[in-house]
Amino acid sequence: MLFERLGLVTQQKSFTDLASQSKAVQYAQFVVTGLSVTAEELLPLNKILCGLPLAQPVPEEIDIAEDQKQLINGLLRAMIGHWPVIGNTSIDGFRGNWLVRDGQLTEQETHWQLLVEKRAYDLLLDKSPFTFSIIKYPWMPKTLQVTWIF
Repeated sequence: MLFERLGLVTQQKSFTDLASQSKAVQYAQFVVTGLSVTAEELLPLNKILCGLPLAQPVPEEIDIAEDQKQLINGLLRAMIGHWPVIGNTSIDGFRGNWLVRDGQLTEQETHWQLLVEKRAYDLLLDKSPFTFSIIKYPWMPKTLQVTWIF
């Protein structure tokens, strides 16, 4: 897993400390956008994925070393490579078409619900080797249920 390879998560699947958890929020944003500076109000989904309360402040900038960028870009290239129908999509194309989306995030009693905006090429989701509907990491207090609106 990416956070383990970045030294943020232990073998017991927990973050090493609050600082690592906060860094994970920004690393996740780098995966999505390729940017190392992001306003905190744009990070609620990342906070949920990293098990942080929405009210927990995180730095708006992270210093990402070149080897860390290469690791993340390698992960994105591997994802593209395992999804043949999207062809020779670039990393930026993958980010723009699949990762950067508007959506509606709502907290329910037992889970979070994310409704993701519809795009014309979403029909390719049926051919994806990845599951996007339920996300639950060991450090997340609630499951994230994702609905792609078709």
